[in-house]
Amino acid sequence: MAEDDELANVGKSARDAEDNSLGRLLTLADGVFAIAMTLLALDLRVPELKGTPSNHDLARALANNESSYLTYLLTFYVVGLYWVRHRRLMRSVVVFHDVLVRDTLALLLVVAAMPFPASLLARYGTTPVGLAVYGAVNALATLILLVLSRDVRRLNLVDPLARPPDPLQRRMSVYTLGVFLLCVPAGFVLGRHGPWALTLVAIPNLLAGARKLRRLIGGTRGADHPG
Repeated sequence: MAEDDELANVGKSARDAEDNSLGRLLTLADGVFAIAMTLLALDLRVPELKGTPSNHDLARALANNESSYLTYLLTFYVVGLYWVRHRRLMRSVVVFHDVLVRDTLALLLVVAAMPFPASLLARYGTTPVGLAVYGAVNALATLILLVLSRDVRRLNLVDPLARPPDPLQRRMSVYTLGVFLLCVPAGFVLGRHGPWALTLVAIPNLLAGARKLRRLIGGTRGADHPG
């Protein structure tokens, strides 16, 4: 009897460890995302001016770093988008599978390296190669997210009673992938104006925010003028 109880406890411990694997994977992902987003700020450097600079000198030096500021904001937004999509997808998972580790580690491999293409874009974004590398790295990250989403559906890892995945999210990921793939040739076609193609990434969320704002304003007006 004691031996049976011991075996039962061992089995329970193994199940508990397996059940916690998903939580540990999410904790690892959150940590890598947080570190990558923090490292993006390292390119935001204070200008080094000689002597006693005037306000005009400082303002001009800060303006010369405009590409670093814009790249930081853009890449922080993009990495945050990856985190939100990964978190939203994994939130529906109730069955752990080794494929989740493979896909998530592949995503984190790219995310952890994101400060490099961001720095490259900030310094050499007006060159076709700088923009192409940035677009290619982000296209790879988006593609991995799409593969992860496909594997979750293929292996039936979600709760069957939960709400089915929103197809809009998949379309958004496909759209994002298309934008980053477009950036690869954009630099060669548009020259120094190529980085403007990256602004297309934020358009869906901007439109969604505008629609929510209009509904909010419409609801407020309706409340102010009842029947």
